[in-house]
Amino acid sequence: MDESSVVAQRPLRVFAVTLEQSAEAILKQVLSPIQKILPNTYFEGVVSRDFSFEHFVPFSCSDPLKIMGLIDVVFSIYRILKIQKQIIKRILEGQFDLVITVDSSSFHLPLVNKLKKAGCKAKFVHAVCPPIWAYRPKRKTKIAATFDLLLPLFRFEKTLFEDTRLDSFWIGHPFQNQLQNPNLQGTKEAILIFPGSRKRVIERNLPLQLAAAKRFHRPIFISVSSPSLKGLIERLAPKIPTFEKTPSLELQKDTLIALATSGTITLELALMGIPTVVTYKIPLVDAIAAKLAKMNVPFFALPNLLANKEIFIELIHPFTTVDQVYQAMESTLKNPKKMELDLVLNEIKTSYKEEELVKKIIEKSPFEELVIKGSF
Repeated sequence: MDESSVVAQRPLRVFAVTLEQSAEAILKQVLSPIQKILPNTYFEGVVSRDFSFEHFVPFSCSDPLKIMGLIDVVFSIYRILKIQKQIIKRILEGQFDLVITVDSSSFHLPLVNKLKKAGCKAKFVHAVCPPIWAYRPKRKTKIAATFDLLLPLFRFEKTLFEDTRLDSFWIGHPFQNQLQNPNLQGTKEAILIFPGSRKRVIERNLPLQLAAAKRFHRPIFISVSSPSLKGLIERLAPKIPTFEKTPSLELQKDTLIALATSGTITLELALMGIPTVVTYKIPLVDAIAAKLAKMNVPFFALPNLLANKEIFIELIHPFTTVDQVYQAMESTLKNPKKMELDLVLNEIKTSYKEEELVKKIIEKSPFEELVIKGSF
């Protein structure tokens, strides 16, 4: 029985791996058109406990893989390798046609290479361009040889691999349609804190952010990115009201300023039009590692990086103090900057037909016959 006969008798099988909750919006952006156009597709993979997608079968939870920084990796290497081995075993046994990985290329590159060495014939699609433009540019050749299709989020990334065999399709960022509402008028009294999505990051940053926010003697509200983190946040910030992930429209109306640990949330806050100070108190060893890696970026906060200018003040340092955060907040309030979101939107907003993305994803796979036969 040839491949086309097999395809005619069974649905497309997709295995997805994502380590971060912030990356799960990107995963949905990729899976949704596949499900819409090929509704019988079987989806399985590694996601967080909070991931919700119709008919998606969780293989394992990504929470144990939420690791950042050199120290965390060193102390978690045995657990990482054990989980990686389980994923490889499942993908090989499940005979999946597509393996879709999102972000976290340091985890996914060795995973895919081990799958290939084990004889896996799936097509490997990676969403989110590895930041070779920031550091370790020599990885470009290895990345191009590992994946079959790259789905970058930002305009400037779409041409990075044009001189390699790696095909790419620019999908834009999931937040591209999440624009501020100019009619939002409120008390402008609240201070919002977004401490991060990892336990150790929250422990390092929330006390600093909270101490600075309290100096303004205004209502404070803290974002809880996952229900599993609520207890930790309530312990570090007792009696401070919390909200789930992003603020409601009512809270947005009343927001004066936000404090955010560097990450995807900074882009979301920029698109909401909320003045923000970005903090990230990193361990000293990670700061040294970044220095040794010769990171070639003028900014770390996504809005600043995409606009190539300072939209939000950012304090990324092992020794950031409460005074520095407070002064940055005061400066932001006294000297409000124009968001210049057109510069940001130019980098994240694109348009394409869902059929175009799905065709690109299943191209050069046994299911390419569906395109040729006009099954769409």
